[in-house]
Amino acid sequence: MAIILGGGSGGGGGLPVNIALTESQTWLPPVDGTIRIHVIGGGGGGAGYNDTRYGGGGGGYCQLNSLAVTTSDSFVVMIGAGGGGGSQAGAAGGTSSVASTGLLLRAFGGGAGGSSAPTGGVCTGGDYNYQGQVGTTYGGGGVMVHGTNPATGPGVSEGGGDCDSMGDVSLSGHGLLIGGRGGDVSQGASNHGEFLAGGGLNQRDGSSYFTVGGKGGVGGGGGPGKNSTYYRAYGGDGGDGIVVIQYLPS
Repeated sequence: MAIILGGGSGGGGGLPVNIALTESQTWLPPVDGTIRIHVIGGGGGGAGYNDTRYGGGGGGYCQLNSLAVTTSDSFVVMIGAGGGGGSQAGAAGGTSSVASTGLLLRAFGGGAGGSSAPTGGVCTGGDYNYQGQVGTTYGGGGVMVHGTNPATGPGVSEGGGDCDSMGDVSLSGHGLLIGGRGGDVSQGASNHGEFLAGGGLNQRDGSSYFTVGGKGGVGGGGGPGKNSTYYRAYGGDGGDGIVVIQYLPS
């Protein structure tokens, strides 16, 4: 899935608006200013079988509200991979982190889908540390950037979990992060989660079909798959984590 955020420039005094880091690296601020850091863990992979299985949990969300930086600073950024979907059980998502002198932000990955509901990833070190949404039999969990209760957030009985800051993703910027909708429950159709949202359940019977749950969007859990021919059912992959750095207007 392409990551589409707001414009890359145009903040106060021409500052960058969104810097989306999708690979582990050492990040150097391009200009002096004040930044907000969003850290999101990888989504858990969903499970597939011929009876009830669960989608993966959503990645945790960690936010550092405000930090003054200069071009001489450096930050070690690690991006957690999404957990792979599987037959009968998926894999947990990986941990994303940002570290610098006196700073360690960590967002753990969502739990693996299986025969019971996996929890969302937790976080440490931020001004706001919100657990990801649980995986359900209808879909993977979404990312909770406002701290909506992960057991009762939007979308938990209708498909993959929606992000609790849902709208036009391209409007993200200046401290605001916006996600999308979870994938629908479907029969063979594409049902992947949007940015920060979980993939939906895919249920399609018959040995002629591979039935694979929807993929999680960035940070979202993969959806479950269901097929009467159990070895043809797989969960969807969880979405990789991300770090988004936003310069705040002065």
